[in-house]
Amino acid sequence: MTTATLLAYVVAGVALVSAAGVVLSARSIYSALCLVGNMVSLAVLFLLLNAQFVAAVQVIIYAGAVMVLFVFIIALLDPGHDPDYEGPRRDPRLWVGIVAVGYITAQVFALAVNGTTYSKTDNVLQGQRLAQAALPGDQHSFSFTPDAVNAAGNVQVLGRELFTTFLLPFEITSLLLFVAAIGAVYLTRRLPHAPGTPVEREAPVGALPEESAPDAGRERVAVGR
Repeated sequence: MTTATLLAYVVAGVALVSAAGVVLSARSIYSALCLVGNMVSLAVLFLLLNAQFVAAVQVIIYAGAVMVLFVFIIALLDPGHDPDYEGPRRDPRLWVGIVAVGYITAQVFALAVNGTTYSKTDNVLQGQRLAQAALPGDQHSFSFTPDAVNAAGNVQVLGRELFTTFLLPFEITSLLLFVAAIGAVYLTRRLPHAPGTPVEREAPVGALPEESAPDAGRERVAVGR
């Protein structure tokens, strides 16, 4: 076992533990910190896969800017613990999620071991073999070897493919984000009151009647006869 393989196993374990901490933590700030650890672990895995640019983006954008935003929102809203929450042991959704994740993981490992998705003889994905059989003239989709990417530059190859081959999906994704921003603004806007509807306003303390005004700061003097 090489050092890179051992590091990948260790970082994958850290990512799994931190992901479980995001779901199982009782306080929101602990969930956010566990999510930061998960993002950093994913960045290390991207580095091991020779994707330096994606690893840097993972740390700068997700573990940096987005998580700082989450922490500021948590500090601003100060969400407390839900008193009606009975804990993870009594929540049936937790057990359903554990069973589903275990089943899907077992199926993925079974398909990888028996050669359905990955061929151990020539180290080629079965999906790649089927794609090459369907389009034998396609020399572009599977030509990005690590040596070719390193020779041209990781950022250069990603930018060229993003704005040439995958330009339409990139623009569709940006349009979806724009629509999501508009929806967030619409959901948080203040609805105006309908005409003729009385608006309930809290009266100031000075406008309260004498018997209902608070007695704080008022001295009572007994007047003798």
